[in-house]
Amino acid sequence: MSARAAVLAALTALVLVAVSGCSATAGPAASTAPAAPAATATDASATEPDTAPVVVDGLGLAILQNRPDYGARRLQLSITNETDASVMVTAARFSSPQFTQPVAAEKSTDVPAGLTRYLPVALPDAVCPAPSTIPELTVTVTDATGASREVTARPADPFGVLDRIAGEDCLDEAVAAVATLRLADTLEVTGEGPDAVAHLALIVEPRPKGVTTDTGGASDTTPAAPSGDGPATLHLDSAASTILLEPADGADWPIELTVSPGDAPTTITLDAVPARCDPHAIAEDKRGTFVPVTLELSGGPAGTVSIPSADPLRLAIYAYLANTCGFAVTDG
Repeated sequence: MSARAAVLAALTALVLVAVSGCSATAGPAASTAPAAPAATATDASATEPDTAPVVVDGLGLAILQNRPDYGARRLQLSITNETDASVMVTAARFSSPQFTQPVAAEKSTDVPAGLTRYLPVALPDAVCPAPSTIPELTVTVTDATGASREVTARPADPFGVLDRIAGEDCLDEAVAAVATLRLADTLEVTGEGPDAVAHLALIVEPRPKGVTTDTGGASDTTPAAPSGDGPATLHLDSAASTILLEPADGADWPIELTVSPGDAPTTITLDAVPARCDPHAIAEDKRGTFVPVTLELSGGPAGTVSIPSADPLRLAIYAYLANTCGFAVTDG
């Protein structure tokens, strides 16, 4: 059995274990949407967001993201049929000043009375700094008689996804102006069985100091800090654990590295062990192979960026967890 096949077999086994552990059978759903944060019994109104869509001419309009949409830069257009008859959504177009261009759903979909459908759209490039967020969703529907109508409104954003995306996009852009952060595709593992430790390599590659000018010549200019006060520098504070991996020693991975354009690349080793070994957490993983790095730019934004794992590393992490947690499928 090849390494990739072994990983896939182990993951299949995890899924079967996770499914068999569920006592209830859910009925069919129109689509999957993120659950609202749980409200406390003492102050439900203060902690639970208003998830109601904006209703215009019989259509409820909203926008949201599922966790798998984060890394893929997708947005879900939520369309609820508030009438008592089925309608066909033939077109859906979303726009916002924080993106360079509008986006449209690729497929039509039937929306029965009282139900909701979610149409995914790929987000375009960001505009930074982000302007005021005034999104617009335009939906065209056709009813059973063949009559068509177009509805345009500012959709509800109950989880504040547009503000979050704007912050993430512009932080990513500011970081990329100084350095590229990535995880190596390979995973070194030392030790065996439950004592095995995985060693992820976080690579920091500062941009070249010299840039090409409009006339084709070379410049030795260093990019300025976002504030305009001095050269741009990037300080990496630490990396945090994920749902699947945690530091082998300590609450997080301290980094404390400052780089500027023109500096030499640096590789930081993150020694990791399983954060948990229950089958549900691993089989249902969405973001466990994204490593959150807390950082700040001189005179600019600060925050956390999530460094994704490319497919070879993601599979290697799953294989490591399968072996260390005892889920691995062996030959014979």
